[in-house]
Amino acid sequence: MGSDLTMQSRKRYVALVILFFFVNHGTSSVTHYSIPEEMKEGSVVANLASDLSLDVKTLSQRKMRLDLIANKKHVDVNKETGELYVVEKIDREYICNTKSSCYLKMEVILENPLRIFNIEVEILDINDNAPHFRRDAIHLDISEATPAGERFSLSNAVDPDVGSNSVKTYHLSESEHFTIEVQTGRDGSKFADLILKKALDREQQAVHNLILTAVDGGTPARSGTASVIVHVLDTNDNAPTFDKPMYNVQITENSPIGSVVIHLNATDLDEGSNSDVTYSYSLYTSEKTQETFHLNPSTGEITVKGML
Repeated sequence: MGSDLTMQSRKRYVALVILFFFVNHGTSSVTHYSIPEEMKEGSVVANLASDLSLDVKTLSQRKMRLDLIANKKHVDVNKETGELYVVEKIDREYICNTKSSCYLKMEVILENPLRIFNIEVEILDINDNAPHFRRDAIHLDISEATPAGERFSLSNAVDPDVGSNSVKTYHLSESEHFTIEVQTGRDGSKFADLILKKALDREQQAVHNLILTAVDGGTPARSGTASVIVHVLDTNDNAPTFDKPMYNVQITENSPIGSVVIHLNATDLDEGSNSDVTYSYSLYTSEKTQETFHLNPSTGEITVKGML
């Protein structure tokens, strides 16, 4: 009795080893294919029957099927011809996001006898996306006192494509005051610094409108743009000036107190508080003159104060 049990156990062990051998043998290698994304529905990827040395006439009888691993069924197999074909267009950026490599992994299974083949289809990127900026306009406030050579960071463009199809460089519209320098980040991403190459003058130009263009490395190249709007902040770099270099006034000696002698007018090209003008006598104005004429510090109006 014990001998019979031992023989049965050995038979089961041998059967398990044989089954493991056939299953393991069927899945020991991976068949690799590469296709570009966005292939039309029905496009043939490969002939699995030919590549796997299978008899096309037995595929239906052996219930050939395709199991995708952790993927939507973007491809399927034709049981009559053994061809692997595209079921629906594949958007690489959708299924793999920004990963540098993108694969559809699947198993081709046949019964009687059981055979399992590992298949992986690499989805290659095509330049189907243009670079774009997260914001259409980039606003910068730069003082007119800023020295030439100063750098300002600009928002970078993004491109869902990868490799050479991603953002390669930037261009700036022509400007006598600004240029850019393209930098490369640790992850290989590209971004641009705005560089002031000539000092600004708010009184000559208060706003500078520039166009920043991001270009990818695809063939043909695709691009996206953003506006760079530089607002020049004022500094107190202008002195007030009178509308005349000299005023000649004639007044009668019996003019009553309060009579208007002249209304001075000075302006300042700066803005805000830097353009406020206050009128006062200089240190060289005699006390007699200051006692005779009153100068309104806010309006610049001079009136008779005392007897002439």
